[in-house]
Amino acid sequence: MSQLLGSFAQPQWLYFLLVPLAAVIAVLFWPRKRSSYRRLRLGGYAEVLQKQIARTRRQHRLLFALFCTGLVLVGIAAARPLNIRSWAKRYSEGIDIVICLDLSESMEATDLAPTRILAAKNVIREFIEKRKEDRIGIVTFGGEAVTRAPLTRDHEFLLNQVEAMQLRELKQGTAIGNGLANSIGRLRHSESKSKVIVLLTDGDNNVGAVNPITAANLAKQEGIKIYAIGMGKEDRVVVPIYAYDIYGKKTQLVAQVPSYINPELLKRIADLTGGLAYMARDSMALSQILNAIDRFERTKVRLRPMQKKEELFVYPTAAALLLLVAVYLLLETRFRRVRVRATPV
Repeated sequence: MSQLLGSFAQPQWLYFLLVPLAAVIAVLFWPRKRSSYRRLRLGGYAEVLQKQIARTRRQHRLLFALFCTGLVLVGIAAARPLNIRSWAKRYSEGIDIVICLDLSESMEATDLAPTRILAAKNVIREFIEKRKEDRIGIVTFGGEAVTRAPLTRDHEFLLNQVEAMQLRELKQGTAIGNGLANSIGRLRHSESKSKVIVLLTDGDNNVGAVNPITAANLAKQEGIKIYAIGMGKEDRVVVPIYAYDIYGKKTQLVAQVPSYINPELLKRIADLTGGLAYMARDSMALSQILNAIDRFERTKVRLRPMQKKEELFVYPTAAALLLLVAVYLLLETRFRRVRVRATPV
């Protein structure tokens, strides 16, 4: 019953329906006076008169039914019927994430198969494809830091940017502080409740104007969490070296060079911001670490109940108006009472 009344904006007007109901009951149960007509007195007019009276009664019953229907429609229109459509709107409290990737030359080391940079690109692609509801940006750094992609939900664009990233496109060196500072700049004006930087690097900070700890403190002030991932082994690793002859022909050589990962620095950066630090010794570990971060920073998807109400009173109003006008016109024309004058014989 409450659901039915909820389909009307002013359900109290439904009590008006008692008026036509009372009229119908009164007509059905009101005592009638039976008239008798003497055939002798009326002569030949008696049969004609009786047929006229019967036809008039049928007409009046029809008019009465139309009139009561019109009153019912007036009551329904006054109660303002509604067409209520309800649904649940899906919305998400998305997370803004900046992937801060080291593109220094040492990322070509082969301790992560096939190389550190290719392993990083593979897991970053998987990470982006899983975060359908989040805005993601990409910052790369070597001896300098650049923004490859601002915060966006255009994941196809992000994946194209990941594919296009190449080593040796930036100044040489490892400016972790600069990379973090650039990433913070992408996030500081974000209105998202959760802001995250995923830092992937294989070296120690050795160039740049910004100290990584200073950048971490700034991230803390901005409410940004940093997950720091050190990539590669901490001993000597094989790195390709390219040599060019006098004709410009490139030759690839290999050399073993020491790895300069600084796990202590990464842990300090993560601890300052409430994040976590990891060491990825191989490609499998790197993939597991990104999956763990994906589980930690989950987007909250909620359903918001929505409702749209459409006023329908115009339809019963129009129908009531047509019926009542039709009753009036019939009373004044076709169903006007016929008076039969009988002359005594």
